[in-house]
Amino acid sequence: MSIPDGFSPYEDGGPFMRLIGPVHVKGEGEDRTFGLLIEEKHLNVSGVAQGGLLATLADHSLGRGVSAGRDDDERSATVSLTIDYLGPAKLGDWVESDTKVERVAEHLAFADCSLRVGDREIVRARAVFAVVS
Repeated sequence: MSIPDGFSPYEDGGPFMRLIGPVHVKGEGEDRTFGLLIEEKHLNVSGVAQGGLLATLADHSLGRGVSAGRDDDERSATVSLTIDYLGPAKLGDWVESDTKVERVAEHLAFADCSLRVGDREIVRARAVFAVVS
């Protein structure tokens, strides 16, 4: 599988995202979709993508969704992250995020994220973020 049309390398994720990537992105703001092509370096001993890798992609997607549209001096920090693993991602799979921000209050934000391989949902995540200045 190759990188789908419309995605470009994501350079704003910081050192850790560069380490696990390359991560790709399309869209802007709350409509951003992140994607990752599963490579050999992402596999666990069972030959599927490591759960921690998928959790990282979900957490990053959720955090960027919550931060979209906020002032530059406001950041979000994960308070709670719940992950349900629904299926595997295998070598060569393209994993895409779909994030929905449910509510952003003064100090807390709530969001959901689905990671998919094609039409198949492989991860469902829900998070609470602290919004800090």
